[in-house]
Amino acid sequence: MDIHRQKKVYMMWNNNQYPTTYWVEWADKIIATLNLKRHGQEYKGPCPSCGGADRFWINNIDGIVRLGCRGCDDFQGIVNVMQSYNCWPMPTQTSKLHRDPDVPFGALEVAPPPPSAKLYHERKGVPLGRAKVSGDKVYVPITNIDREKVGTQSIAPDGAKRFTKDMIKEGAFSVINGPLDGICYIAEGWATAASISESTDRPCVFALDSGNLPKVAAILLRHRPDARFIVAADNDEAGIKAAENCYQECGLSYIIAPHAGNDWNDIMLARGAEYVAKLLKPADPLDEIVMLADAHPILTSNYIVKGWLGREQFSVVYGPSNVGKSFFMLDLCYHIAANQSWHGHRVNGGAVLYLATEGGVAFKNRAYAVGKKYGITDVPLAIRPMPINLLDPNADLPRLEKLIASIQSKYGPIALIVVDTLSRAMAGGNENGPEDMTAFIQNIDALRDLAKTSVAVVHHSGKDTAQGARGHSSLRAATDTEIELDVNNILRTAKATKQRDMEVGKEFVFKLDVQVLGLDEDEDEVTTCTISIADPDEVQEASIKRPASRVQAKVLECYTQLRGEGFGQPNPGGTGWPESGTRWAIKVDDLREHFNGKIDVKNKSSAWSRAVDAMESNGQIQQNDGQIWFLTAEGKTR
Repeated sequence: MDIHRQKKVYMMWNNNQYPTTYWVEWADKIIATLNLKRHGQEYKGPCPSCGGADRFWINNIDGIVRLGCRGCDDFQGIVNVMQSYNCWPMPTQTSKLHRDPDVPFGALEVAPPPPSAKLYHERKGVPLGRAKVSGDKVYVPITNIDREKVGTQSIAPDGAKRFTKDMIKEGAFSVINGPLDGICYIAEGWATAASISESTDRPCVFALDSGNLPKVAAILLRHRPDARFIVAADNDEAGIKAAENCYQECGLSYIIAPHAGNDWNDIMLARGAEYVAKLLKPADPLDEIVMLADAHPILTSNYIVKGWLGREQFSVVYGPSNVGKSFFMLDLCYHIAANQSWHGHRVNGGAVLYLATEGGVAFKNRAYAVGKKYGITDVPLAIRPMPINLLDPNADLPRLEKLIASIQSKYGPIALIVVDTLSRAMAGGNENGPEDMTAFIQNIDALRDLAKTSVAVVHHSGKDTAQGARGHSSLRAATDTEIELDVNNILRTAKATKQRDMEVGKEFVFKLDVQVLGLDEDEDEVTTCTISIADPDEVQEASIKRPASRVQAKVLECYTQLRGEGFGQPNPGGTGWPESGTRWAIKVDDLREHFNGKIDVKNKSSAWSRAVDAMESNGQIQQNDGQIWFLTAEGKTR
């Protein structure tokens, strides 16, 4: 990230390193807290530092958050005020999103100390190094930057710690595995620092506690400019805050231990030294670039359904109520599970887990109808028709972990997990609130990482359909694929409106077909629906606009009445006509005369002309040789 302290302040990040979700959340928080108003692509309001009206601005365009004041260059003043509003520091990848896909859900299981362990370092599984043992306590020497001893820390077997009386703690530390050159780590506790050094074979500075860590970092940077320091922080509130302060004040990068409430010693005891070394290995800046000479084309398509769904992605399928979202997804899932082409689109499938959160008999009927339609039911499509909570990570994720493992052991890798619907899976959470939506997305990502698969969520569109799926903007930011469903007359359209790695704009036009499943106890039919692809004529007809006014509707009504009374005939063929015999043509004079007798307006001639002209321009009707016909279903002869 680059922060330029000018009148315009730019905060830039790589989306691969800093997922958009949390930046959007942060920007939204600033906008709401400072009561900023939208002006085009920006939000404006009084500057929190100088107070200038509409001088403070913030925007989020093309993956870059920018903010600043056009009246002052007091960046620090702005930061100070936003700190008081709890809008600073900025969220970061490591503090917010660090997730280890190799660690299962649930509490981190730390290996118990050996039965012979009596002293603190034995329990923690770390070497003494420069520390000494006296009695039952471990004594760690504490120095300043000039290598002068300023005191000791004694650590009892139960972890109780004491510093030498009257020791000046501020800026003091202890170095494990020095000297400080190359890559060096900074950590809070002695056992944590010893674990990091033991795992990485690199120096690690013991900063005494989280409050002292930023002070130690600042001193080390001044006196050891050739070393590359990285903060290895505990995963708790104090540790994360200290790490973020180091970043803000000193520009130091940091890595948070991957489990809430744990430090790096816990990780080492649970997963081993090699695992800690892997997590703490700093990225090489050169790994982020590709030299032109080394560039080569990527010709493989990592797809589940080509052009529609990619592997290990997060997708949202959304649309208005009753558009047929579940029917659409069931049909898609069947073809993925059967590894069969989906209506002309290639499929690279596998097992599917469908989490039907609304449950009930209706969904089971839908699933049965899909299998009945295509004739093969022995496909690895697993349906869980019951509620689910994906807001709380401790609610249903552990249970799903076991379910996924069972499916994978019997049917192989899972290609897709479907959550239908988002609102029910949020278990009462606020889909418009950044905190709840963020938690939901985190758990979706966790589900995806767990099964190493793609996850698709079925959702509703908002009141303004142009804005896409309803809910907080962080949802769209986190989405790799969006598929929008809409309805026009009897036809439904699925359209890929967002694709991370595939072509945008693919369309699929379908209709719902009623399927009779049998009779109930009262001899009434039990029905459900399946989907079928629409033929070209149906697509063309559905694209034709319906009458837009009372007068136009009267023209159609009169046409239908005359046809029913035997007026007109199937059209001839030739120039200016549709295919011979496909449309019912009526003389224009007959239709106009009938219209004049049915319409109650002052100027009937003008009303007729305007209505017919508008309907012809909209593709509803055509005229030739003094005859008129409709292009809608009313005008068909067969």
